Amino acid sequence: MKFRAGDKVMFLNETGGGVVTRVIDEQIVHVAVEDGFEIPYSVGDLIRAGGPEGEGAQPQRQKPGTADENNRKTSPLLTTGGPAEQPESGISLAMVPRDQADPLSGSMDFYLLNTTAYHALFGLFLNKGGKYSGLESGSLAPGNKLHLGKADRTEIGDWAHALLQVVFFREGKAEVLPPASEHIVFKQVRVYKEESFAFHRLLQQKAMVVNAVTTAELGHKSKANTESHLVAGMTDSENTGRGLQGGLAEQPTWASGFLGRHKVDENVAEVDLHISSLTDNIRGLSNTDMLTMQLDYARESLRQARKDKVRKLIFIHGVGNGTLKNELLGLLRQRQDIEFYDASYARYGTGATEVVFYRHPR
Repeated sequence: MKFRAGDKVMFLNETGGGVVTRVIDEQIVHVAVEDGFEIPYSVGDLIRAGGPEGEGAQPQRQKPGTADENNRKTSPLLTTGGPAEQPESGISLAMVPRDQADPLSGSMDFYLLNTTAYHALFGLFLNKGGKYSGLESGSLAPGNKLHLGKADRTEIGDWAHALLQVVFFREGKAEVLPPASEHIVFKQVRVYKEESFAFHRLLQQKAMVVNAVTTAELGHKSKANTESHLVAGMTDSENTGRGLQGGLAEQPTWASGFLGRHKVDENVAEVDLHISSLTDNIRGLSNTDMLTMQLDYARESLRQARKDKVRKLIFIHGVGNGTLKNELLGLLRQRQDIEFYDASYARYGTGATEVVFYRHPR
């Protein structure tokens, strides 16, 4: 069924209706609902009001300024957006509910998205019980998507710490991006929150998208790994601690220690300070008690990171009212052996702080 701007429509899978304001393509149209919001809908979810041809249906007219005033009060629940809302250039994992009308239930399709101008050679590994197993590998063209398969929500845990390795290439003259090996990290509870799913232009469906690799981050990294050049230029005294074959001396193992369960990469640990991650029972705990528990855990994580020579800690503190983050930053400012700053916005939003140790004792 084709719609035109001005057509009055009813929703098949929910109550109410609205007026078609824009036709994006044969599958997607924008509908203005009674609150003044403009929301994209699949044409399969709509039917003309007033009969098959819309007899008697007249476009609803709003009073001047009504939609703008409403939009100032609250943001649309779903929008395709303008230039500022274009997907970030990178490789992402997308979860698309099969039931678009009820995105919080049922199984989901998983896609790998390439929103860069580069071809991407990739390998994707799922974390099953702490061990990685290869799921998919291949090449993904610029501006393309790849269907990885379907999974029930009970299987989300396998994807929550997946590992993606990517090599980018581009014909002709282009910036050379370093290879990437990044974890796809997200909280499993997000698949049960309505706000996690938004319309995605490449998929043309509601989806929850988790950024894994962004070209902006890669562009800020060093152009090449100079480790081999540094080793070649070292004096014998500077090379102390390296093996006879010139390799790095064996590093202390910490996989089974305090930080072992937080390990996400070699010499990198990710510590979730949300109280639900630290204890299963908060009954009887005051806000002060919970904050104390969170800060104590952060202190012990810092102590163990120093002991095990972990290079980087990522503290996930969330946004909330900012109390935990402020207290954590106060704790970090007391130390002289670290640098700290906001963690990757693409991966954690504004809810995480990255700590780098730069003076490990010899």
